[in-house]
Amino acid sequence: MVESAFKKRFLIFMFVTLVFIVLLYLFMFQSNYFEIKTIKVVGNQILSYNDIKELAMIDYGMNIFKVNPKKIESNLLANPYIRESKVKIQYPDTVEIFIKERRIVAQVKYQKDYLMIDKEGVVIKKENYNPKLPVIEGIKVEKYQIGKKLNDIFEKSYLGTLLELIEGTDFYSVIKYMNEKQIILVTKNGIEISFDNPLDINYSFKFAELILKDLAKKGYHKGTIQIIGDSNPVFIP
Repeated sequence: MVESAFKKRFLIFMFVTLVFIVLLYLFMFQSNYFEIKTIKVVGNQILSYNDIKELAMIDYGMNIFKVNPKKIESNLLANPYIRESKVKIQYPDTVEIFIKERRIVAQVKYQKDYLMIDKEGVVIKKENYNPKLPVIEGIKVEKYQIGKKLNDIFEKSYLGTLLELIEGTDFYSVIKYMNEKQIILVTKNGIEISFDNPLDINYSFKFAELILKDLAKKGYHKGTIQIIGDSNPVFIP
């Protein structure tokens, strides 16, 4: 008798549990309460909101429990313009996408075209010559892959740091890569800045820019600013 009552209570418990699981499933996956109603994108300036949403492969009305943040991050990073991505789920109906974009800062000649690269040397795209961007000379390119670094020169030398310093400017036409220690910047008005094994490229660059402003006031349009090691810059007309 006791055993029969126990079995009955157990069956009732199992039935209630099953009903609860079914109702929970229906609530989570069939009701519109957990449908995506808001998609926030933070950090995009080059790619549009719709570009990001399309790359993420999510849309309004999708069930939020079917969203895989790691998969979305991987989808986004497949685009060469995106350097970093992070996805957060805010239940019950919001997806937040945070990205950091790559910016094209220079170009490298490849056969008849030019490879557009960011400050880390990552190839973002291939297209025609862009007169607004400096051309990096002295780098031999035999092959390339969109979204990958051209080579390790940008890490072995201070070229990457130099590209970061000139990012957003429209003042330089050519960057001559001589070797790991010597790099020459050529301004659009013809003045060269020769960095030869600088101890602090940030300081040397800022110092050189001050000299450029002074030379512009004095009407100089040719010559070389030479910076060797930690010595003071020398201007050679």
